[in-house]
Amino acid sequence: MSVQIQQMTVDEFAELRIALGDRVKKFGTVYWVRRGLFFRPLLPYEACPVGESDLPSTQIGGFQCVVSAPSEANSVMKFLMLDEVSDYALDKLKHDRRLLIKNAAKQFAIRLVQDRNQFKTQGFQVYCSFYERTRYRYKRERVRRRNYEHWADSVLRSRKTLILGGYDQSEELRAISLSYWVADTLSYVSFFADTVALQNGVGELMFHRLRDLASKTPGIRQIFVRRYQGGNGMDKYYLLRGAKLVTKPCKLQLDPISKWILKSCFPAKYAQLGEKIQEPMPGRSPLDDLL
Repeated sequence: MSVQIQQMTVDEFAELRIALGDRVKKFGTVYWVRRGLFFRPLLPYEACPVGESDLPSTQIGGFQCVVSAPSEANSVMKFLMLDEVSDYALDKLKHDRRLLIKNAAKQFAIRLVQDRNQFKTQGFQVYCSFYERTRYRYKRERVRRRNYEHWADSVLRSRKTLILGGYDQSEELRAISLSYWVADTLSYVSFFADTVALQNGVGELMFHRLRDLASKTPGIRQIFVRRYQGGNGMDKYYLLRGAKLVTKPCKLQLDPISKWILKSCFPAKYAQLGEKIQEPMPGRSPLDDLL
């Protein structure tokens, strides 16, 4: 069965994210996603206009967005991206990578998830295995069946969500990935698998299948894999599989208290904001800006 990726508009993507429980708000022409007291654009890799009407109005917390002019930037964001999408082919990969994919293909098949009940029942077991292995904190309430099923219903609401499943030889669902095509970019936003299937290479096969589908879809120029997290294990995983580290100029705005708390209590998180540091004046405290 052939798989066709369906393109979403930005408005459709925003509606879906709201249905999935994200706090999305539009300022001017730009959709923003709020996490805690901090905003980033719905499409974080795209340059934003910097007119006041397009930026979040917040006195506490802040925002960060990519800008087109380096002169407007005071920070950077780093992304893992795949370009030259149409040139992807299995035979162009290194021998050891091809072997991993071919061995996984002997055990699993990657295809569209079309059985809603299977996505909600077997998918829940897959997610629980993933959570036990990773302790992934984002939306961890999905480890409760009712919450997972509510999330699954929201995902299934849009026919344009690309839901791929990894099926074993007994047709049991062992892995799930979610992707969205907006404008010229395919975003690989979620992947989870049970531990045994992951050990047997289902992740390799899933990533290959996604890239293969994108290479055959006119209009997809790049794949957004994830925001770079400072070189952790998942960053290294995708860099070894062809992702490129792309650095983009950004506008960062933080209120003084939030900035001081981040720098003092969460220095690793603050470092990921990529702020261009200016040396403080001698004897000056970050809290002096509040006086």
